[in-house]
Amino acid sequence: MARHRGRPAVGPARAAVAVVLGAGAVLTACGAADAGVELRSDVEHETVAVEETVGVPDAVVATTELGAALVMAGEAGQNRVISPASVTLALAMLAEGARGESATVLDRALGVAGEARTDAYNALQSAVLEYDGDPRSVDDADLPERPLLHVANGVVVDEGREVEPAYLDSLARGYGAGVRVAELSDSSGKQALDAWVREHTGGRIDASSVRPDPALVLVLQNAVLLAARWQDPFVAELTTEQPFTLGSGEEVSAETMTQQVLATYTEAGGAQAVRLRYTEAFALDVVLPAPGREPALSAEEWQALDDQLAGPAATDVQLHLPKVDVQTSADLVPPLTDLGLGVLFSYPGADLTGIAPDLFVGASRTRRP
Repeated sequence: MARHRGRPAVGPARAAVAVVLGAGAVLTACGAADAGVELRSDVEHETVAVEETVGVPDAVVATTELGAALVMAGEAGQNRVISPASVTLALAMLAEGARGESATVLDRALGVAGEARTDAYNALQSAVLEYDGDPRSVDDADLPERPLLHVANGVVVDEGREVEPAYLDSLARGYGAGVRVAELSDSSGKQALDAWVREHTGGRIDASSVRPDPALVLVLQNAVLLAARWQDPFVAELTTEQPFTLGSGEEVSAETMTQQVLATYTEAGGAQAVRLRYTEAFALDVVLPAPGREPALSAEEWQALDDQLAGPAATDVQLHLPKVDVQTSADLVPPLTDLGLGVLFSYPGADLTGIAPDLFVGASRTRRP
């Protein structure tokens, strides 16, 4: 890839550690109470193999489509970070307690229904468990030789709200998750949410974006942390200030990493894409859209690029990549409504009685520091 002008659709933050917090779905209803304890079913987490789960391909397609749609829903010219896996895992956990039309729209968005849905998202999460580790053990200045990928799911329910035992069983069996009880209308609940976030991001995210509210009843959270070394590291001495053209056409100076690397490279529809591999199992796809195009790609375009980058063939690539540090906080309710999930955001339209009575989805945010 020659020295380029424009914005990559995907880029690294310090080319090393990526942290994404998806505070998936926040459910609201009438009621309040005080703080409390942890609820966890004694049902064991059942690890499911990807190759034994027929719903995995459909779940992967649905995750790609949802992620692409959420990125494209952002304002033109604005940076946006979305973790599709975080959003779909949170929705899958929500689906365990959905009934009627609410279950139907969630299953449609998630690409697979019922037990097959649980198995599919369980398998996708289980597939990366061998790389799990304690986020607090990661030293940003000395990344692990073997990648560490930590994925966590958490549910916090308002004190006094009766959670259905069957829902606790489903969370434990399918996601290895329990329910923490807290007073979500005041600072004590906020402290519980913040503590969970700090624990599962190794302190890299200090606080949850969810705020206390008298109507807040249940919070679903998902955190993802990846710490990995490049297979072909960038050389610090080759990182220099270079001109970079923003989407507006304005030229600025950006700290730019430079590397000549043997990597999988492709061109499609005027876009350029390169796959940069980490030391094991994981890779970062960097896409430079065609001139004049916004960086958001459709699910079909992402799939086509993935197919072309999946091959073993490699090209000698001259890469100039600006260092990226992005922070976003986005309300996911409007785009999820546009994607057909609107019934979840109204009362009494929503039917989440498999979790507890009188719930509906109130607000949803995703952020990355």
